[in-house]
Formats: sequence, C-alpha cells, structure tokens
Amino acid sequence: MTSTTPTQNLASQSQRDQRTYFVSDERLRAFAQLTPLQRLQWVEQCSHFVRLGQMARQADRAQATDH
Repeated sequence: MTSTTPTQNLASQSQRDQRTYFVSDERLRAFAQLTPLQRLQWVEQCSHFVRLGQMARQADRAQATDH
C-alpha cells in the first residue's frame, strides 16, 4: 500500500474539483425559502445545464479532431 501526502492529493485533484463559487446572501435566503421538492428540482435543473455544457464541449473537441 502506498501513501500520499496532502500535497499529492491536492495536485491529483482536477481543476473541476477545485472550483469555488460566490453565492450572495440574497440568493441563499431565496434558496432557503424553497420547499425540499423545489430545492431538488433546482439541483436537477443545474445538473442538466452542466451536462448540456459538457456535451457541447465534447462535441466541439470531437469536431476539432475530425478536421
């Protein structure tokens, strides 16, 4: 078994894992007002949006390698 240092673990994380976001207090308050179902729907909508962006990026890369 090999061990890794915290620095090695950080270096192995993708940039995606290191992203941070700023959320205003106003948006946090608005999210807190949502019902649990509405919160889940919001998360699903965000996830769908991200997947669409990922698919578009993959399509662009595939098209670039075809030319």
